[in-house]
Parts: sequence; C-alpha cells; structure tokens
Amino acid sequence: MIVSITWLADYVQLPASVDELVDRLLMSGLNHESTRAAGADTAVELEVTSNRPDCLGHIGVAREVAVLYGRPLHVPDPRPAERGPDVGTGLAVEILAADCCPCYTARVIRGLRVGPSPQWLVDRLHTVGLASVNNVVDITNYVMLECGQPLHAFDLAKIRGGTLSVRRARDGETFTAINHKTYTLDERMCVIADAAGPLALAGVMGGAESEIGGATTDILIESAQFAPLPVRAAARGLVLASASSYRFERGPDPAMVDWASRRTAALILELAGGTLDRGSLTAGRLACPAAEISLAATRVAAVLGVDVPAERQQRILTGLGFIEQPGPAGSLWRAPSWRRDVWREIDLVEEIARIEGYDHVPEDAPIEARAVELSDRELTMRRAGEALVAAGFCEAMTRSVVNSDLAAVPSPWGDAAPLVIAPPLVRGADRLRRSLLPSLLEARATNAAAGTSDAELFEIARAYIPRGAGPAIGTGPVEEPLLLAFVSGGDFFRAKGLAGAVLARLGIGAAEAAGEMRVSYRPWAGSPFVAGRAAEIVLERPGCDAARVGVVGEVARTMLGERGLEGDVAAAELRLDRLEFAAQLERPLRRPSDFPALQRDLNLVVDAAVPWSDIEAAIRASAAGLVEECRVVQVWQDADRLGAGKKSVVAALRLRSDAGTLTSDAASRAVDAMVAECGRRVGAVLRS
Repeated sequence: MIVSITWLADYVQLPASVDELVDRLLMSGLNHESTRAAGADTAVELEVTSNRPDCLGHIGVAREVAVLYGRPLHVPDPRPAERGPDVGTGLAVEILAADCCPCYTARVIRGLRVGPSPQWLVDRLHTVGLASVNNVVDITNYVMLECGQPLHAFDLAKIRGGTLSVRRARDGETFTAINHKTYTLDERMCVIADAAGPLALAGVMGGAESEIGGATTDILIESAQFAPLPVRAAARGLVLASASSYRFERGPDPAMVDWASRRTAALILELAGGTLDRGSLTAGRLACPAAEISLAATRVAAVLGVDVPAERQQRILTGLGFIEQPGPAGSLWRAPSWRRDVWREIDLVEEIARIEGYDHVPEDAPIEARAVELSDRELTMRRAGEALVAAGFCEAMTRSVVNSDLAAVPSPWGDAAPLVIAPPLVRGADRLRRSLLPSLLEARATNAAAGTSDAELFEIARAYIPRGAGPAIGTGPVEEPLLLAFVSGGDFFRAKGLAGAVLARLGIGAAEAAGEMRVSYRPWAGSPFVAGRAAEIVLERPGCDAARVGVVGEVARTMLGERGLEGDVAAAELRLDRLEFAAQLERPLRRPSDFPALQRDLNLVVDAAVPWSDIEAAIRASAAGLVEECRVVQVWQDADRLGAGKKSVVAALRLRSDAGTLTSDAASRAVDAMVAECGRRVGAVLRS
C-alpha cells in the first residue's frame, strides 16, 4: 500500500517528521518498505499483511496514526444532493448468486461531463502510482484508495435490458475486459451481466462494452460486497489481478459499501456535474457479523508483564473502533466491521500491546508461565509419531498437490476422482492427494536414487476426498481425513507390527475384554498392495458401527518397478481422525504382578475364513483378566486330517494373576472356559 503524506493529512494531524511517522507505524505492525519524493508530496510504501485489509486505504492508515498519537480522526460524511428522479425508474439490479455477492448497490448520475481530472486529483493518484484516465474513473480509484472499498462505473446507456444481474459465469462464456483482451470464463467466477452478457468480472475488472468514454453522460456507480473465493478464482485463473481483486480477496470493510458509493457520487457531482437520482438500488444485504470479546483489565499485565492502566486500554481500543459493552466478567468489546481478524481475548491484548509500543515491554520482566495444554488431536499426532521415530523412522513432508500419475493411485478412503486445481500451484501438479502413500513411495524412490536405499519414512498430514452427491447437513463437499502413513523395507508382517506399535502407543490394543473396543485385521484387496498380502484395520466399539481405521500391506511389484524401487516394501496408512476418539492418551500406570506366570498352548480347529483377531477376542473375553500374552504360533491346513475348509490355529498363552499364585487347576479351568467361548463365538473345537 502506497500512502500519500499530503493525502493522509486530510484525515489526521501528522507529526512533523515522516521518518518518525514510519517508525511508529513499523512498530505497530505496518512494515516500512520505502519512502520517496513525489513532486511536492511524499510517497510511503507500507507492507500490509493479509489480515489487515482495513489498512489498504488512507482512512485505515490514518486511524492507526490517530490512535498512535492520540489525535482526532476526521472522516468525511458525504451527503450528495439527490435532485433527479427515483433511481428505480426503468432500472433494476438482482443477485442470482448470493454466495458470490451478498450485497450489491447502485447509484445513477445523469448529465455529467467526462473530462480531465483537476490537478490535485491527478497529483494524488500519481503519488500512489496510478495514471489519470478521466474524472469519473479517477474518482472511483481515488475513493478505493481512500477507504479500501473498490468501485466501478458503468456507462448507463450501454446497459441492455434495464437489469443488472450478479450471477455465476457460464462455462465457456467470453468476456472482453477494459484492457481489450478477451477471456474465457467458467462457473467458478462471478460476473455482472445485462440482458446480452457480462459487463464486468465481479470484483476484478470492468468490461470494454460498458466503459466510460468521452461521450458518456449517464453513469451507474457500483459498490458491492463480493466473496473472496470467486474473485480469487477469476484473478488467478485468468491471470488478471487488479487493485480491486487484491482488496476483495482480503475482505474490505462491509460498512464502507454505502459510504464509498455516497463519497463517489459526491465527488462526481463536484468535479463532473450532473444530477444524482434519488435513492439507491440495493439487492441482498450486507454480511458483517461482529465478534464480541471479553477482556479482563488484568489480562494485559499477565500476558505482557507490564501494566497498562485500564483507562489507557479503553482509549486504545475505542480509538481502534472497538465498542465497549457491559459484561459480567471485565469488559466486553464488540469488534468493528473492518477488524474481522480480531475475535479472541489475546487478539485484544495484541492490539493494546502494539499501540502502547513493544519497546515499553521490559525484556527482563518475569511473566507467569502456564503449561501448554495440547488437544486430544495434537496428543494423538504426537504419540503416533513418537512410536515411529522410536522404530527408526524419519518424518517426511510432501506436497498436498500431486501429478496425475500419483493421483491415479486408488485411495483406501474413497473412490471419487481427485480434485483438480486450476491454475496449478506447482508446475505439473494440479490434483489434491487422496492418500499419503503414493507421495511417500515417491520420496523413498528419490532417496534410493541418491544412494539411501533403506529410507524409513512416515508423514502425518491431511488428504482431500470429494464427497458423494448430497453431503450430510453440516458437512462440506470435501472430506479432509487426518492420516498417518509410513513406508518401510520388509514384508506384510513388519508393516502389521509397526501399525500395531502405533496403535499400542495410542492405548488401543489388538483385542480387549468382552464389551470393550477392539482392533481387528481383516483380509483386504486394494491398491497399492499385493493381493493376499494386505489387510484393513477395523475398530469395533460398543454402540458404534465397525469403522476402517487403516490399511496395511506389501506394496505391489508393479508400483515399485515404476519408481525404480527394489526389494520388498511394506506400507500402512491410518486414519488418526478416527483413532483420536478411541485413543487412551492418559493411561494409568499398572504395577507388574509379583506372582509367577504359567504357559499354556491351545490348538483350535476353525473354519479357514475365521480371522485370528476373532479367535484372540474370544480367548481374552473368557479369561477374567488372566491372559497376559496371547499370540499365534502356527497355522496350517490339511483337508485329510482336519477336513475341507478347516485350519488349525495354535495359540501360545501366558497366564498370570494379580491376586496370588495361579495354580495349575485354576489355569486349566481358565483354558476350558476359553475353549468353550471360542466354540460359542467362532465355532472352534479343541484338536486332540
């Protein structure tokens, strides 16, 4: 944002030294880029962060100066004289895409004279880097740079059909901008159209067909609130960025929509003459929710370590536009419409700190520290990562956008086609990933090409899965699962063991007592794994449907060969967003039993389709907490000795009691109960 010092002085009394002014602005968050002479004026370029669109106009910067120096702010109150007919005679505006444009207003001036701008206006625009066009166009630019609200003026005679419609563009629709280049639009973009087609690309640029020329006598002044997303889609998709799109992408002050319209009308009447029609055409309504934030006066000292008197806090916040309201605990402040980035107590503390001056905060003042409390999701991510780091893995960070080859790998979490980004954020990568595994395999291949053939990699990040038609109420069109994925050298059993280690670190065991949640591994066939060497990880909880929380397996040879990888590669992907709600993040410590353990083996004959997890769950469910370890040691099939479709499963058990020494008779009774429960649950019989 380039600021004219002469222009800025219209709204607030400035200090004598420009250097002092830019230093104070720098310390309050508006970084100083450069200062240069511009004739009799001085141009100061400030870096305005994306959360401060209020400072993309001279009034916003003047408000900062007024608060910093404790001086009054003078904002014009435009009240243009309305002497023409009613504005609605023969003209209408309508919004057909409320998600793109919540509010659209229009005023009409008739009988004006288009010509050169006065020298003061030309000079001010020149100071901030704009060339003069004519008095009408210059005034719309002037008001935008004054208050941050972009405007546009249409030649009223060139509006066909008498109705302006704010609607989404149609795929393939063409539009000729005021730069006299023709663009092909799509439905992500928003246009202002008459009966014959688009007259302007909403929030970005006007069209050549309705631009102001020397013969123009009647104009329509547009001032509207446009949503950032369609403006950004048009500006980036067409490579057509403008000062207008820059502001709409960041969200100008909604309250300035009407003010800017009145200010523009008043200046045009003054500099170009004409008659203003009575009233304004308005469609929709402004969307400007105001946050209400509670702030205790003592909170500032607790955070900063320096006391700022309550009266001083009040003056600062009031000067910045915050409105104090009575509240039950301390003060309750309503944020102004131009500060939608302020919505928490700590945001108000920061506002007070930057105006008071960070140089007033002593470097050696003791500040009461409070331990950071991590959320359950943050703890889940940290614990899961710790398990893999302990196993020798390195954390990777891959892009969310991938090329068409990686995007073509099927995702375990949905069959919908990947979302396509236009224009691509990265050359050759224009699709949002649906799984982390293809990117990790690519990273392992890159390491192998560099001589590191055993790169053990994991990543915790989001994927992006388009939902099917008719998403549930309260959900968006895209599901963003939080995933943990890893790739490692080895076979299926290594991957299964590593996945089990992650689950164990989260306090989720392979199988629990009856009525408790349990995790089971079920055969699964799906890319990118070898058929018959992959499994899905299923979480079962009482009262909930079984949910797939992961997949694990050996990576298919074709996929390894395409990436130049040799040897076996095992991989897994877990849904941390589903495991978060089952994780036992604060597990109680348990003292090991002082009593000896007994070893027992069970040789069970079951149907070949019965998974080990069901057998283990049945064993543990009947053991009354005596099973310390249960593992499968042998599985074999013999149709002649066991029968067709049967298999023998040998389980090794370690039994131990916390209450006393486990006798052989008690162990035998426990084993008998296990056999009975296995027979009831999975149809198992004890092999003699």
